[in-house]
Amino acid sequence: MEPTAAAPPRIAVAVVVALLSCVGLALSAGAAASAPRAHVAHYACSGPTAATTPCHFSTPSGNIRCLWTPSPETVQCELLSSHLAYRMRPTGHAWRVHIALARRGETLPTSQQLVFPRSMSCQDTRVTMTCNQDFLLGAFKLAPHGSHFS
Repeated sequence: MEPTAAAPPRIAVAVVVALLSCVGLALSAGAAASAPRAHVAHYACSGPTAATTPCHFSTPSGNIRCLWTPSPETVQCELLSSHLAYRMRPTGHAWRVHIALARRGETLPTSQQLVFPRSMSCQDTRVTMTCNQDFLLGAFKLAPHGSHFS
């Protein structure tokens, strides 16, 4: 057998293999591009300036709006349907106040807990917001039915 007669089939096989591998790489790259990306969790009221910047946040349904301020350090929330509002400081009980929070702010995902400096925290459900002092007795809960403070 002559060496020149066997070369064309080998070259043809090598070209086919190279083309198939290129097609395979293109398909896998397309599948990777169309695959859903991993969800990166976002935590409201966090970031490099969170301890010094006021933070507006609300429940997922938007029926309760809240504001945390660093100076004076307070958490205040308003139930929009009844305009019932409470304010709490780190040292003492929660109090009923009259406020009007016009800005909705960041919508919290259901059951996210926000922890603020000086041991205050808030946790939401779809339609309620509960804020408390982590080591003292002050707390309030805003809900369409059954709001209370202490």
